[in-house]
Amino acid sequence: MSQEPVVVIGASSGFGAALAQELTLRGHTVLAGARSPEGPGGVPYQAVDVTSEESVAAFFTEAAARFGAPYGFVYCPADSSAVGPGWEVPVEEVSRVVDVTFVGFVRCLRHVVPPMKERGRGSVLAIGSRGARVPVPALAAYCAGKAALEQHVRCLAEELADTPVRVNALGISGETPLARDHLNRKEKALGLTTPYPALPDVRDNLPAACFLLSEDAAHVSGQVLDARPPAWT
Repeated sequence: MSQEPVVVIGASSGFGAALAQELTLRGHTVLAGARSPEGPGGVPYQAVDVTSEESVAAFFTEAAARFGAPYGFVYCPADSSAVGPGWEVPVEEVSRVVDVTFVGFVRCLRHVVPPMKERGRGSVLAIGSRGARVPVPALAAYCAGKAALEQHVRCLAEELADTPVRVNALGISGETPLARDHLNRKEKALGLTTPYPALPDVRDNLPAACFLLSEDAAHVSGQVLDARPPAWT
């Protein structure tokens, strides 16, 4: 991935912000986006709401104006609401979690895949979760959204198998604002009295993400990689 342009959505904080900054340090042209009006320091940034077709279209119009078709696209957004017993969480919160975590990814793909195919190369990376495959009490909506995201990645990889566009997912393990908010809400929902200890440094996940985006992984598509979770999870 020699100084190729990359779009990172969900980059206002946490892993997305760290990855956008890391890619910039490596010499890549990066456009970062998220709901927040402010982005990571030192990285070109534009606010985008992945639940809005109009906002997503405007974001990718700006990306195309900056550097044409991106080589890399990273989707990080998730939502920390809908925490609690699966039969009690409000339906509107479940709907929003799935919209942000999964449907927003689909909204972005129609602006990403066609120009990548035309460009003749491209790498799509979705940030998944171990929760997509391992049940997590009080986080059913989040886990369901991530499971949909990861299965969509696998299907896309099959659909794009005869093209130079690759699609993978990476389940990270890192101390982020979203992860900590989830843990705090889980503690309350489950009535726990001992706080969850800190997760690994979010930057520990950067090498795997950079590898999957790079041409070193040109032979890798349709895969879901997971960082090793803490023993207490």
